[in-house]
Amino acid sequence: MTEKIRIIVNEDKCYLCGGCAGVCPSLAIKVSSSKWEFFQDKCISCRICVTACPVGALEAEVVEGKT
Repeated sequence: MTEKIRIIVNEDKCYLCGGCAGVCPSLAIKVSSSKWEFFQDKCISCRICVTACPVGALEAEVVEGKT
């Protein structure tokens, strides 16, 4: 079974720079000047966004499959 993750944003750390959305190959994250949105159905569980966040505001939570 393929692992599926959910990305969680720590809103206290995130300053909406858009770095995570910029590197997401499946366009699963949308960032505007006032909010951060995650689209589970588009996520391919690559975790590139977590690595790209300059302030460590993103965390991946396994929702299905093996870690």
